[in-house]
Amino acid sequence: MSDSIGDILASLRSKTSTTKASADSEFEYDPNRPTQWTATPLSFPETQDQLSNTFLTPKPQLSQGWLKYINEDFHVDKLVEFAPALYGLPEATVRTDVQFDRLGIEGHITGYKECTVAGGDLHNKNSMSVNRAAGSKLDFVRGRSGFMPFAPGGVDLAEKQEQGQLLHRDGNGLFDVPPGFERGLDIIGSVAEADSELGSLAKDERDEESTSGAHGADSGLVGELSEQVSNMDLADDGEKHSIDDLLPNDITFGRAQTSFNTTPKAKDWAHVVNVNKEITNFHELVPQMAREFPFELDTFQKEAVYHLEQGDSVFVAAHTSAGKTVIAEYAIAMAQRNMTKAIYTSPIKALSNQKFRDFKHTFDDVGILTGDVQINPEASSLIMTTEILRSMLYRGADLIRDVEFVIFDEVHYVNDADRGVVWEEVIIMLPEHVKFILLSATVPNTFEFANWVGRTKQKDIYVISTPKRPVPLVNYLWCKNQMIEVVNEKKEFLIGGYNKAKEIMGGNNTPAAAARGGAAGGAGRGGATGRGGATGRGGATGRGGRGGPRGGARGGRGGSSQITPKQQKSATMPSKSDFVQMVNKLHTLNLHPMCVFVFSRKMCEQFAGYLQGLDFCNQKEKSEIHMFFDKAVTRLSQADRNLPQILQMREYLSRGIAVHHAGLLPIVKEVVEILFARSLVRVLFATETFAMGLNLPTRTVVFAGTRKHDGTTFRTLLPGEYTQMAGRAGRRGLDKTGTVIIMVPGEVTPLDQLKEMMLGQPTRLKSQFRLTYNMILNLLRIEALKVEEMIKRSFSENANQLLLPEHEASVKSNETLLSKLEKVPYPDCDPYMADVLRIGLAASECQKYIMTQGPKIANMRDIFKVGRVVIFDLADGSSRRIGFISRPVIGESASILAFPCAGASTKLPLFPQQPGYCRLILQPLIPSSGKLEMYAVKIPDLVFISKYIINNVREVARYDKQAVDEAFQSINKICRRTGGVSECSWDRLKDMELQQKCQQKIHLEIEFSQIPCVKNLSSDFLKSFKQEYEEYEIRKKIADLRQSLSDQNLELLPDYEQRVQVLKDLNYVDDKNIVLLKGRVACEINSGFELFISELVLDNFLGDYEPEEIVALLSAFVYEGSKDVEEPITITPRLDKGRERIKELVGHVTDVLEHRQVIMTADEQQFLERGRFGLIEVVYEWARGMTFEAISELTSVQEGIIVRVISRLDEVCREVRNAARIIGDATLQDKMEMAQEKIKRDIIFCASLYL
Repeated sequence: MSDSIGDILASLRSKTSTTKASADSEFEYDPNRPTQWTATPLSFPETQDQLSNTFLTPKPQLSQGWLKYINEDFHVDKLVEFAPALYGLPEATVRTDVQFDRLGIEGHITGYKECTVAGGDLHNKNSMSVNRAAGSKLDFVRGRSGFMPFAPGGVDLAEKQEQGQLLHRDGNGLFDVPPGFERGLDIIGSVAEADSELGSLAKDERDEESTSGAHGADSGLVGELSEQVSNMDLADDGEKHSIDDLLPNDITFGRAQTSFNTTPKAKDWAHVVNVNKEITNFHELVPQMAREFPFELDTFQKEAVYHLEQGDSVFVAAHTSAGKTVIAEYAIAMAQRNMTKAIYTSPIKALSNQKFRDFKHTFDDVGILTGDVQINPEASSLIMTTEILRSMLYRGADLIRDVEFVIFDEVHYVNDADRGVVWEEVIIMLPEHVKFILLSATVPNTFEFANWVGRTKQKDIYVISTPKRPVPLVNYLWCKNQMIEVVNEKKEFLIGGYNKAKEIMGGNNTPAAAARGGAAGGAGRGGATGRGGATGRGGATGRGGRGGPRGGARGGRGGSSQITPKQQKSATMPSKSDFVQMVNKLHTLNLHPMCVFVFSRKMCEQFAGYLQGLDFCNQKEKSEIHMFFDKAVTRLSQADRNLPQILQMREYLSRGIAVHHAGLLPIVKEVVEILFARSLVRVLFATETFAMGLNLPTRTVVFAGTRKHDGTTFRTLLPGEYTQMAGRAGRRGLDKTGTVIIMVPGEVTPLDQLKEMMLGQPTRLKSQFRLTYNMILNLLRIEALKVEEMIKRSFSENANQLLLPEHEASVKSNETLLSKLEKVPYPDCDPYMADVLRIGLAASECQKYIMTQGPKIANMRDIFKVGRVVIFDLADGSSRRIGFISRPVIGESASILAFPCAGASTKLPLFPQQPGYCRLILQPLIPSSGKLEMYAVKIPDLVFISKYIINNVREVARYDKQAVDEAFQSINKICRRTGGVSECSWDRLKDMELQQKCQQKIHLEIEFSQIPCVKNLSSDFLKSFKQEYEEYEIRKKIADLRQSLSDQNLELLPDYEQRVQVLKDLNYVDDKNIVLLKGRVACEINSGFELFISELVLDNFLGDYEPEEIVALLSAFVYEGSKDVEEPITITPRLDKGRERIKELVGHVTDVLEHRQVIMTADEQQFLERGRFGLIEVVYEWARGMTFEAISELTSVQEGIIVRVISRLDEVCREVRNAARIIGDATLQDKMEMAQEKIKRDIIFCASLYL
């Protein structure tokens, strides 16, 4: 373009001035003549405005002439002032802001970018943006069930047009895509043609508006300018910037809807850090640390600190006591420095309390949130359980927007079958701005888990693993008062020590072997050396005797001994003398404090009683223990201080002995933990929960046994379980090595099991993700988040999601291949290929079904006779071969001998009975050179079984020349046969479905033979069929890949659909999956059994009961029950009636679940069988004011279990109270508040010693 905008403006001024001058000179003033138009010189801004209004495309506003064509309005009475508001567009809510790009810790500005920010009309009920308006201060910490959660990280805010998306513009800046359309109008023709049409339209409008000659002159002037301006290159940024200022930046309507990225990037989000390389310039990389430590950091700690300062997320896997807590402390210090928040999550409440105490000594601003405790909830560092954090995320708590770090401690707890799903939910739901700090014991698949977190959140995760243990462990076997070393501090298994231990224990001459009975004496009752042993009665042929001293379990005559779990446990448990000897010797060797792990609460108490006469404390230590214990129990009432358990533990502790298990009162457990940390407890008997996260290292760890009952059966400890408990041995800075001792009361554990347990790989992190009704209803309530997306981002779907980029690339490559596929026309065959392919595929399916189900029939062996000629597909799918069965078929595969072929036979569907088909399809055999090939073929890969049988198979297998030649001629004759090849008879199979498939296959073969191009087979038929089949295979592969890419391929999708049907049947959601009132009630129930409790609330019978009775009935949903605890036959008539009504409601819901074939948890299946009402009387009397000592006498359940049940009942009451508020039942709401007040008293709700 030659003319610039400046030239045009100069021309405009020149012409207007000339026009005015000529008019003044030609005409003189005459009052009788009509006034003529006179051009007035325009200023530059006025000229610019005139040009903009005339030629700007598109205009900021429409001209009056266009309004009548595109704007429609209806007549409204002027008195109705609100009518325009009914159809007026809302104001735009999206604005833009400039943000700086910063680099490094010091935040040097390297650039800037323009970002959109939300407007002020977005709030917690219509937006998932972290920039929405803040809600009420009362809901700041916990949120509210009606609030929207914040958008999870890894999620894009796709602002669709009808809900806030920017309208699309074409190259000229015109809006070209209407609302709801994927594309705009395709204009055929060049832009020049369109411009000419628009130009003519503009000319017509100008002609109509012309009213005088002078006006016509102006029209010509404008037309000339229009022509000049239309030829300008508007792509020149330097010339159009002033015009661009007049254009609106964007046009948006409504609010944004969330949609997930369906195509993850093909990259590794996890990055393994090499901790073997020392960071020599650490203080240069991190010049100003957020927290200084009084010791030199290890390399893995420096790496973690460096990456945290760089704004990255980290996954730290290290052994117990390696120093992972340092990283958590540094993140908390960073949050305080940055004036943000850090959340520390733990798997159990006890660990949360302990961490609160530890962090309180280090940091000032620390808070804790648990089910019943809320201290300083707005602190910069918050400690909570994972369940609390999940609730905050679903309820859209405003506190989340201030969080910078979330610390997940004990990440290996994700393997927990019951609560592991909570960890996955929290990781998926956390917003984008949150950084992750994952702390775990050493696990083999840290990279896999970190890569899943990174891919899900679209964040780089740096994996920092250290196999180094700060205090190495030495493992011993305790055999008859001797310590035998079996694993040294270099993790080398000492086979000599193991053999010595076996020798000391005397082989199988042990109580354990005797208990199993008849080890060498055959099937009698008894042991190896007792009556019924190798030499006693009941040996190989005698009556079963009694084993051992009076040995094993009683068995039947000549039958195997029947060992109950209790007898098996007692036979493998150490005796009193074993414990006394071991404890005394370890005390002499100064190997205390020691923790003895026992896998039974009752056995813990029993073993502690074995040490009745031992005392490990001096007078000073006794005084310190008594003072601390007495001070701790002062928070209890006088009656509670004299509880038998408290008095018993006081006596134990005074001698340096203690017990720790779930059956203890919480305050008693905390006293034991604190005294153990002070090394005032010399011998502690504990269950494995003591090793879960509690930072209480010891000098020595002792295993009373290596077998535990996992709820189903007795088994040996897994390597991960053993490592978790053994890792407590060795105090950093105090002990050179940690001592681990395994007591051997009976025979030594088999070598392979012992090595696997001690040195095997820990358990891999596995997904325990499962759908719950609470999760489904919460996501359906949100609407913007789909349940399918939650499933897709779970750890269980990680492997499939990693393949998505590969599958997408494969789809594109196959589509390209399909588009380039050239088909040679064969007029005589092509019209029939669709039918040929259809029949062939159906026949192949029939054959596959017969081969899959046939082997299950007893008389199928006659079909697979040795020597039978068969056609089969190779395992790699590369070719099809013909051969014969060489050995009797056993199992799911057949041994087949085949001669080499001249080439690869095509894998088209087979119709051997059709004359000439095999000759056309199968490749000829290579003349025999005495060479045969052996194949192991799976039965389903047999595509045809003929009636022909090769004789002398044994001689052929031995390469007898004559036999091989005869076999070759027979098979080659079949391949070259011009007639049909007969199939074996299936008449012997006496199975109705198989016979139906055989008949269907015969009908398909008849239909195939009647196709015109099949009657006279030729090479054209083969070529045409190959083309058709090749296209079919490509299309099928594309379809299969698309299926794998779709949500329909999700493993849990059928379970989700079944659960949604249950919710519809029970009226929790409607047909469009809109959450109804019952569903909103169920969203409030987070403690489990949401359907059962929701039905109970909405059944409207709880309102007829008193608060004491309601809380007693609700105990059934908290107490896990036990088959050893009998339910009270009757309590009160009203409670009996309530119990029966709950059973009816549970039975009704269970029937619906079974009808929809929903997979139920063990608790749901056995709800009515496990005695869940076993504590109903205890809770009822407690709510009525009975003392704890009195209610303890009402049941055999341990005190700690009672406390835990009533503590959790407080949370259930809170949830039922909120549900009553939703449905408007003020009476039930008041009663639930009263119930909470009645149970929250005395020892059960005593404040923790850690707080």
